[in-house]
Amino acid sequence: MDKLNNITVTCGQFDVKIGDKEYNTNKMAELAKTARMKYNSDLIVFPECCATGYGFSSLLDIKDLVEPVPGPLTGRMSKVSAEFNISILFGMLEKSGDECYNVIVYCEPDGTLLKYRKTHFPFLGIDRFLKKGDEISVFESRFGTIGLMVCYELRFPEVARQLSLKGARILLQPTNLPDGGEAHPNILTKARACENRVFLASCNRAGIENGQHFFGKSQIIDISGKVLAELGDEEGLISATVDLCRAENKDIIVIPNEYETYLFKDRRPELYDMLTKM
Repeated sequence: MDKLNNITVTCGQFDVKIGDKEYNTNKMAELAKTARMKYNSDLIVFPECCATGYGFSSLLDIKDLVEPVPGPLTGRMSKVSAEFNISILFGMLEKSGDECYNVIVYCEPDGTLLKYRKTHFPFLGIDRFLKKGDEISVFESRFGTIGLMVCYELRFPEVARQLSLKGARILLQPTNLPDGGEAHPNILTKARACENRVFLASCNRAGIENGQHFFGKSQIIDISGKVLAELGDEEGLISATVDLCRAENKDIIVIPNEYETYLFKDRRPELYDMLTKM
């Protein structure tokens, strides 16, 4: 099947109920249906850990919330994806053997199921007790090559650059940002999109969890760093239609033969030795 290039992307920002998978899953299903019916969305992105909540104080707190991937939760969301013909990206907590991971799961209507384990952790919430993922990789989807990243990873330009160099045309970033993380929507989303000439959909949560206020500001960003759509701190949906083919061109020709930039070809990797040293 040919990849889809012109797609409508939606972010589903909502007030996640900590420890209540049933509520959170029903909310995602409701928002996915609305996104498809109202915006004819092809893809909806939900927040980090939106199936479970994030602000836990120990692994004991999540013992009844973690589950394998694939498992019951991903099975439910795959059915929602198929029912409404919409791709879904959401965050959850994965149990694999003796380890637990912060993962984002991508479901397609045909049953395709992909997962990415968060690789960069802040010392915050449940991340303090989880195992880190060990691979930054792109995935092939019905939209072509996509890059998945989680919240804090936006602070590391190497992550977005790695995904973009591997061919990602759009970066999808579930996040879980409380007050204090405003640099993400104010600066970093625009920078990561612009410096790599990729689209970026960043979905935060709303509401209050364990006394922390989550400021929302979910965004969809153009390859130039322009904000195509943005929310405040309320629950809701934003959508934008994008032409992913635009992200394949990393060259900017302002005046031919006089003013040209080649963002990837002009790189000098041989000078960046410190980037791979501790």
